[in-house]
Amino acid sequence: MCEILALEPKYLLNSYYNPNRLVFRLHKNSFECSMLGIVVPFYGNANQCLNPNFKKMSHLSIGYMQNNLDLEQLYGVNIVNGFCIVSYRNIILNEKIVKDGYAVVNKNGVNDGEFLDRLLELQNIAMKNRFGLWNSFYSDMECLKDSY
Repeated sequence: MCEILALEPKYLLNSYYNPNRLVFRLHKNSFECSMLGIVVPFYGNANQCLNPNFKKMSHLSIGYMQNNLDLEQLYGVNIVNGFCIVSYRNIILNEKIVKDGYAVVNKNGVNDGEFLDRLLELQNIAMKNRFGLWNSFYSDMECLKDSY
């Protein structure tokens, strides 16, 4: 994984919406991608876990992204199966969001067993320590986790 990230192209982060959907600038055009292996709670997505808490979780996850993304900065982007692994400095954003408790692991489309194992390990740590949304919305996060 680290060898791949060292060679990845860098793009300016232009914006994001649905906290897991990032928009990067590529010359005069832009492209968007969802982060590989994660699902960030977002109220606009239809799922079995929607309830009044989910709207609060959505606002908190948007706030988390605002505090942890630097717009107009260069990010490394590695496209895998139409999804992206995003890095900034020496941090893989996909892993950081799970570790901080603001996303759950989405196993769909993740073919790299080492990467998936790392995400699952970080998710277990976040759950055990009740980091981020796991603190106040444990059962809601568990519902979301079980959906993927």
